[in-house]
Amino acid sequence: MKKSISIILSFLILFALNLNAQKKDYPTTRFIRPLAFTQQPYGIDNVQGVVSVGAFDNYTISTTPGFMETDVAVSRSNPLNFVATDNRITGYFGTPYVYYTTNGGVSWNSATVTASSGDPAFACDAAGNFYLCYLGGGAGIRFQKSTNGGQSWGTAVSITTTSSVDKEWIACDQTTGTYQNNVYMAHFYTATGSQRVDFYRSTNNGTAWLGPNTIAPTVTTNPGPNIVVDWTGKVYVFITTYSGAVYRISTDGGATFGSTITAAGYTEPGVYNSTTGRYLVKGNIRTNGHPQAATDLSNGPYKGYVYISYAANPPGPDNANVYCARTTNGGASFEYPVQVNDDGTTTDQWMSDVSVDDAGRVWVYWYDSRNDPSSNLLTEFYGAVSTNGGATFSQNFKISNQNFNPYSIYENQGDHYYIGDYTGMSGRTMTFPVYSGQNNSRNDYCAYLPDYGISFSKASDNLTVSNTSVNYVRIPMMGNYSGTVTYSASVSPTPGTGTITFAWSPSNVKVLTGTPDSLKLSATTSSNCSYGTYTVTVTGVETGGPRTHTRTYTLVVGSTPSGINNNNQTAYQYNLYQNYPNPFNPSTNIEFFLPKQSLVNLKVYDIIGKEITTLVNNVVKKEGLHQVYFDGSNLSSGVYYYKITAGEFTDIKKMTLIK
Repeated sequence: MKKSISIILSFLILFALNLNAQKKDYPTTRFIRPLAFTQQPYGIDNVQGVVSVGAFDNYTISTTPGFMETDVAVSRSNPLNFVATDNRITGYFGTPYVYYTTNGGVSWNSATVTASSGDPAFACDAAGNFYLCYLGGGAGIRFQKSTNGGQSWGTAVSITTTSSVDKEWIACDQTTGTYQNNVYMAHFYTATGSQRVDFYRSTNNGTAWLGPNTIAPTVTTNPGPNIVVDWTGKVYVFITTYSGAVYRISTDGGATFGSTITAAGYTEPGVYNSTTGRYLVKGNIRTNGHPQAATDLSNGPYKGYVYISYAANPPGPDNANVYCARTTNGGASFEYPVQVNDDGTTTDQWMSDVSVDDAGRVWVYWYDSRNDPSSNLLTEFYGAVSTNGGATFSQNFKISNQNFNPYSIYENQGDHYYIGDYTGMSGRTMTFPVYSGQNNSRNDYCAYLPDYGISFSKASDNLTVSNTSVNYVRIPMMGNYSGTVTYSASVSPTPGTGTITFAWSPSNVKVLTGTPDSLKLSATTSSNCSYGTYTVTVTGVETGGPRTHTRTYTLVVGSTPSGINNNNQTAYQYNLYQNYPNPFNPSTNIEFFLPKQSLVNLKVYDIIGKEITTLVNNVVKKEGLHQVYFDGSNLSSGVYYYKITAGEFTDIKKMTLIK
């Protein structure tokens, strides 16, 4: 079981360590393409479009490979308008594209920007203008502005011309207050002997810039500054120190800043390598503990809250967990951080981002290797959501539907390997995490948060003519999706003779309220239906939104039913299904079907028959498919059994917990 960070203990330890902190400057090696560059091998890119693996969809944004360090921003004037990119803007991988969508991700298009040295960061002002800043090589830090939703970008303009720059960030005042036209930028000044954090501001939407204002005169690690502006126009600048994250606040539009305040005390994630001056995970993959920041601009009860997410190395054998901390009092102080990942393993969770939507939901996502406990190598993207202002977070959910091996996509930096220093996420009515690496590809991908999925109780089914087969359409949740979805079913190929028709129960229109659900789908054959193997396609389309999902199952029509999924296994029979996932760590789902309203008891036992827990305790359940969540966080690895009693029906199945 992972341990939470103890702020007091960590602070004392880190304070002592800081007495002997690095005296040398922090290494500032950027993503540099060597003269004798050989690109590392990586997997075949998915064709732009939908990646339908498992119950949930991912979407390919880009048409060509780029390289990590994704960022994304949503418009304040159109919640369906997003811009996104990665280090492809260097031009090292072809045309330096920025991608944009104006229809909530139904389609993405590209626009060209000036080639750069990377580190893209987006912001959007109150009028819906987008800003992209990046490292300009010898030209310092540059930015470009789009006034048409990302379709085209203006001439590149330098904010600062010094070449000693790294890790810039940009933010806009999106309020209607005094400083609504202000744009802010902070960066790491890397010159040997005077490393610091500098801050710049524009009071006229980027036309001219004032600065620098030094936020941190000295640094002991790469500070990775991040900026957020709350609903009052208050400017927060967060930086990483040797002992955690600190911040300073401006209440006069960035002209002056208050004193430095601690946001969270922690050690950066991974293992510190004193030779390279880097924190590393998985042997030699570079990482950091930079805080990513977001604020609640909604009109809800948590308006004005400011959040940071970051990865840290907690006490104990684990090297990397993800945390979220918040201020609820206008920045006077930050509360004790909450651990967001719930995997219960010692695998790596790192490189997070945070975003707050118009409903006040706090979304966090990150790199995660929980599903590779033996080697702690294969990586996916996981997320969680808070609906109570960051006080607690939901059960984690997997966002990416394909994993990747960091050693298949890295860039060699000489003394370490590099897969980027941050990832991006943004949204209002819907939230897009944007990420690279999936399926060992350097394309950019995204997913809808929240979202509904589609799967089936039976992946294949068969029936005779003049008969009816029943399959259940499962509707899992990624986040707390609410909305109305209309489902349809079709068959391919069309039978040569006769028909296959479909009926939904209770209706093909489902009002989803944030919890997993299901629908009964009946397929009926006519007396003269042609024998054969058919594909049934089920599509769900949300009302008033862009989310549309499609999945298929196989239907075999023959003279006699055969196999485990024969027509005797219909909606008129009790059924206890195999849990999924299985094996699992630490949680799984158990489903059962009731042909009629029944009194249900569902219990879990260990391998010697000792009762572990009761999941359903003599509760009357209605007819249909039911799903129960089982959390084995407090259990040891091993074989367990779950037993259902429903009316006169009893069944037992085995499941395996692997930690």
